Amino acid sequence: MKLVNLTFRIILTAYGFTQFAVQVLWLSKWVMPRIMKRTDKTMIEKRQTALFQAHKHVNVYLKTLSYLGLISFKFVGTPVKEPALIVANHPSLIDFIVLLKDFPNSVCLFKQQTKKNPVLADFVEVAGYVEGMDGSRDASKRIIGDCCQRFEDGHHVVVFPEGTRSSSNVSVERFRSTVFYAAMKAEVVIQPVSIYCAPLFLGKGQPWKEFLRNRNTMVVEYLAPIDLKDASYKELSPQAIAECSRKNILDNITLLSKVY
Repeated sequence: MKLVNLTFRIILTAYGFTQFAVQVLWLSKWVMPRIMKRTDKTMIEKRQTALFQAHKHVNVYLKTLSYLGLISFKFVGTPVKEPALIVANHPSLIDFIVLLKDFPNSVCLFKQQTKKNPVLADFVEVAGYVEGMDGSRDASKRIIGDCCQRFEDGHHVVVFPEGTRSSSNVSVERFRSTVFYAAMKAEVVIQPVSIYCAPLFLGKGQPWKEFLRNRNTMVVEYLAPIDLKDASYKELSPQAIAECSRKNILDNITLLSKVY
């Protein structure tokens, strides 16, 4: 019976991730480029429309994963509506997809390796996502400038400041501070988000068989926003604000680990 159940879950998982690839390719090769070529709207309006199409596909995809019994999603709290820096821990491979659900006008910071990914390469380009660090000072300046421009255009910017997936579902590594410089420069709100996986699935270096064998739960909680105009944050450095965000997320994950 266990073998039959495992085989069934392998089939469902294969279907779920094939659906993801098909949806992303459909968006990046056909839907979004056609929107961006329109001449009756401004560039900002076209990008917002294109991102909203991606948002609708994300909702369908997350419902599919839930319906198939692969992942149960729980969303807690109220996400900010105005342009903001969205920062979260990064336990699972699908975190960035999940955060697009409640931020339909968001762009993400992506790794350079993504440009070589046959599924995601065209998508991150047409979506106007921001290319991440290469370790140089010029890259930091570019990221700050690009993020500030996205804020000005009315977008949320989603970032995983650890720079890689978290080492476990209850740990949060040091946050890099570049994007916090951008938030301070643009004077936007910072929205910390804690993501807790019970058990950890699709984690860094984790075998796929662990995802197949469990009923997985992901809890996404929107924490209290950090308003940089508040007097308590006025004198803090970007590094200090990054650490404050990290600690808020870590403290909440610790609480969630005792519930789930």
